[in-house]
Amino acid sequence: MYIVKAHVAQRIREAREYRDITQVEMAQHLDVARQTYLDIESGKTEPKVSSLAIIADVTGRPLNWFLFGESTRSDIAFTHRDDLNTLLALFNQLPESARTLVMDQALLLAQYMISMTPPKGDK
Repeated sequence: MYIVKAHVAQRIREAREYRDITQVEMAQHLDVARQTYLDIESGKTEPKVSSLAIIADVTGRPLNWFLFGESTRSDIAFTHRDDLNTLLALFNQLPESARTLVMDQALLLAQYMISMTPPKGDK
């Protein structure tokens, strides 16, 4: 799959603006000069993987979103991030014993779902 540098740069800018982070602040997070960050955001230079990982962490977007956009099922964490943050806040209010029980049940459900998924090629 071909990754278009201009699309990555555009997504970096969108993510920064969505979080109301200035270019100067983002440059500081990356420990680079403002002009270096501007070159990344404009598409003049490609970001290092480590820089892209920091940008993803700072903006709360999944790393693959910067490369591929919201075209995969794994982007549910971004698409529903507000709901997930609310759920996480509620989960953290539970006593530890209840959190453990919920996690154990979620693991059992995930294992069951995996066991019910037909192997590739079978349908």
